Amino acid sequence: MKKQCVGIDISKDHLDCCIGCIDSDQNHKLQNNKRFSNNETGFKALLHWVSDLQVTENLMYVMEATGVYYENLIYYLTENDCKASVLLPNMVKHYVKSLNIKTKTDKVDAEVLCRLGLERILRFWQKPSGIMRELKFLSREYREIKYKINQVKNQLHARFYSYQCPESTEQRLKRQIVLLETQALEIEAKIRTLVMTDRSFMIKYSGYARSRE
Repeated sequence: MKKQCVGIDISKDHLDCCIGCIDSDQNHKLQNNKRFSNNETGFKALLHWVSDLQVTENLMYVMEATGVYYENLIYYLTENDCKASVLLPNMVKHYVKSLNIKTKTDKVDAEVLCRLGLERILRFWQKPSGIMRELKFLSREYREIKYKINQVKNQLHARFYSYQCPESTEQRLKRQIVLLETQALEIEAKIRTLVMTDRSFMIKYSGYARSRE
């Protein structure tokens, strides 16, 4: 066997897994399928299942970045010295189109990820630094708050042009906007502080800023 791959389709509660291999003549073989729970107990069971099969050193786990449901698994695999790759949904979508697959089930999606991992040379997932992890959470929170601000402003606009809208409703919406904007400013300040404390990040950011001038 030239290479082995475990394709993992991830949902909130389950991991649907398919293990396959490819030989030097580029012949594919999907060997086995199994479902595990998406928690630490399931992660351990997954590694035991794989270890019980005939595996090689060229074994790779492949999954799609589905919301946040993949995060605990990818950290667990990395901490257990497993090679893994996390793919963007667009890449998987284009690959599925090339196969002309019409059926969509969790089992089929796992098989697709397995085949993709066998055929392509994929980058291994690298654990982000602590600052990058925190910046990811803050950036996500910031986007959500800005979205909420726009929502409440649209509600206020609609109330303003409504017939005899209660003044109390208008006041509550205005207070919501003030609160959300204050939170957005707090997050901006936290992001700036984090960036300033990481020298390597500052160097990269400064280089990017100069390139934009």
